[in-house]
Amino acid sequence: MLLLARQVTVFRLVQWIAYCALVAATITSCTVPRHFQPGKPFVYKTTINIQGNVPEKLQLEERLINQLDDSVKTQYIYYAGVRRVLEKPPVFDTTNVSRSKLFMASLLHSLGYFNPEIKDTFFIDTVRKQYRTHITFKVIPGKVLKLDSIGYAFRDSSLQSLAMHQQDKSVLKKDEAYTQQKVSDELDRLLTVFRNNGYYKINKEDVYAEVDTVVAALITPTLDPFEQIRLLDSLRKKRENPTINVVFKQHPVKDSSRIKKFYIGKVSVYPDANYEEFDSSIHHTANVKGYQFIYNSHRFRLPFVANNIYLKPGSLYVQRRYFRTVNNFTSLGAWQNVDFEMVERKDTSVPTLDARLKLYPSPKQNLNLSLEASRNVSDILTNGQLFGIGVNGRLLNRNAYREAIQTVTSARFGIELGADFIQTLQASLAHTINFPKFITPIRIKTDSLINPRTVLNLNASYTDRLLLFQSKSFNTSWGYEWVKGRRREDQDQVGQKWRKTWQYIPLNYEYTDVKKTDSLKRLEDQIPSYKYAFNNGLIISQILSLSTGIEKDNKLTLLRGKIEESGGLFGFFKTLDYGSLARFVKFDGEYKHYINQKHSSWAFRLFAGYGYVYGKTKDALDPNKIVPENNLPFFKAFFAGGPYSMRAWQIRHLGPGSSTLYENDTTNIERFGNMQLEYNTEFRFNITTIAGIKVNSALFVDMGNIWSTEYDNTGKRVPDASFHLDRLYKDLAIGAGSSLRFDFDFFLIRLDWAYKIKDPAHAEINNGWFNDIRILNGQFQLGLGYPF
Repeated sequence: MLLLARQVTVFRLVQWIAYCALVAATITSCTVPRHFQPGKPFVYKTTINIQGNVPEKLQLEERLINQLDDSVKTQYIYYAGVRRVLEKPPVFDTTNVSRSKLFMASLLHSLGYFNPEIKDTFFIDTVRKQYRTHITFKVIPGKVLKLDSIGYAFRDSSLQSLAMHQQDKSVLKKDEAYTQQKVSDELDRLLTVFRNNGYYKINKEDVYAEVDTVVAALITPTLDPFEQIRLLDSLRKKRENPTINVVFKQHPVKDSSRIKKFYIGKVSVYPDANYEEFDSSIHHTANVKGYQFIYNSHRFRLPFVANNIYLKPGSLYVQRRYFRTVNNFTSLGAWQNVDFEMVERKDTSVPTLDARLKLYPSPKQNLNLSLEASRNVSDILTNGQLFGIGVNGRLLNRNAYREAIQTVTSARFGIELGADFIQTLQASLAHTINFPKFITPIRIKTDSLINPRTVLNLNASYTDRLLLFQSKSFNTSWGYEWVKGRRREDQDQVGQKWRKTWQYIPLNYEYTDVKKTDSLKRLEDQIPSYKYAFNNGLIISQILSLSTGIEKDNKLTLLRGKIEESGGLFGFFKTLDYGSLARFVKFDGEYKHYINQKHSSWAFRLFAGYGYVYGKTKDALDPNKIVPENNLPFFKAFFAGGPYSMRAWQIRHLGPGSSTLYENDTTNIERFGNMQLEYNTEFRFNITTIAGIKVNSALFVDMGNIWSTEYDNTGKRVPDASFHLDRLYKDLAIGAGSSLRFDFDFFLIRLDWAYKIKDPAHAEINNGWFNDIRILNGQFQLGLGYPF
């Protein structure tokens, strides 16, 4: 009877979802025209059908839609996502159809499609007194031109030598698809190469690309049709595999200075410039490392400023060094604006550029007080964020010690909301110092790095987990941060690049002192694992992390990885190893991928983490007995659930595995693990705009769990809590739901409602699928920002 009841419930749920989807689809399909010209046909719907096997067909279709003439486009306004209004539709005119075909053909030609065809059809549907015109464009792009050969033929021998020397970095590659954008990118790359070798004045008017004349004529949209037939006949062998040759050349020289190398002359630096008229009577001057400084105050140390300028007097002009100087001062934060002007000197036989660097300082200090809601994503005992309400104070000094050293002092008081409303109280005080350089025992060359920094962190916090424990913690770390990978304007090769942000912390010290309540001690008697989880903790670790990403067209991919090792060196001291020092190696990685469309997007996330614990400790019941540690410290362990993880479960209330060890726990104590796997996907879409606030929604699915080493109250190990590959299907938790989101541009409020589609805690019945699913039996989550 129980199984039958569950089957009936699931059937009714599916039936209800199908009915709602049918009603929504019926309402959405209704388009209401308004304010159209009576008695005249108007454009009601325009459709583009792309024929053939075309790569990235959806992206090409969207680009073709953007090429349509405005008079054949349809602009819809959506109300609450279910009512579609066609406001002021344009009058139908066949001239606009022909113009749209010409625009689309031009786009296809620029993308390298060989002899594309575009056919149009339309019909007028009479509905009451409306003459609704449906237009359809049938697009046959044809084959894509492939690059056959790429050559360089510059008149100037020095330019030719530079181009040939950098040929291996060309954007154009043999047998790849030809596009006009790639040719333009290659021209930009060549100009960057020339300017990085002293050719300051050369520009796009001096170089051009010459393509195969016969094929080039075929991709010219204005060519006479009879001439196209003649040329096609001459290219019978190229019809199946059309190719094109590209040669980069130099126009005849009109201004000889454009092909001359320039050198740096006098460099004037204004470290504390202002926007008022300069008063020469009150300024000071100094010559530091060959630079002429003109300043009004001693706000900055002049040698420090000189060390961040990369164009040296007497050196060859290099565009890359120019941009590096600008970007370096911009990223330091002590200046709000950087003006680096190059002026050609006329009174020298050697082409010379005088430089004038004006630096406009930012306000030195900034105090910020805020009330905010935030989230807990990692360590609940250190300075990790909480999901709840927090009061923050932050004092920023942008120019400590007169060398653009940034110091941040912050204080926080927050409460974490959980099943018992107020779940956690936390107070913290932190101080961070960012040095804009590497401070190391040995000199490290950082010329190829962007924003190299040394970071010192000091942090103390207090956490009161009501009715369970109180903890005091102290954390200090010394580390380095830097970015690897040149900015786009610095690149010798134009194109997509993975920029890598690195962080290495050779010394991270954390100590946590835990005071347990009687409630927690009673739980320890019931669940032995708690004896080892909620204890004093000492971590002496080093951390290495990497984050990177790449964006191409409408796709964005982000990758992040982190490894932390604790106790590897200091663990050889037995007093520490057997005491509170935790010894472990922890790995975690995250992959995110986004596909953005005009009114919707897909978002995917994959997370995996594992902690290998190998330390030893004294037995909680017998101090003379040494036992192995089984789990990560609870403030370093993995957890699932809440508004940013498995949303069908409360925060830290999923797992471990498919065990039922905590299912009857009335205190709702958190669950932690040594391992976590999670996959999330969302389909995000726009609904409407109300009073300037964007109202959006999403459908999502979350899959994952955590695993750990657990023991029952008899001391017997619980195998269902540990990870085993052959149990992955049984242990996997699946949640799904919908979301309502209010986007205020500067922040987003998210309301999620999720159901437990597969609950491993009830795996004994139908492997946990659709256990007790009812309309109101879901989990509500309130979040700020996107979940990933």
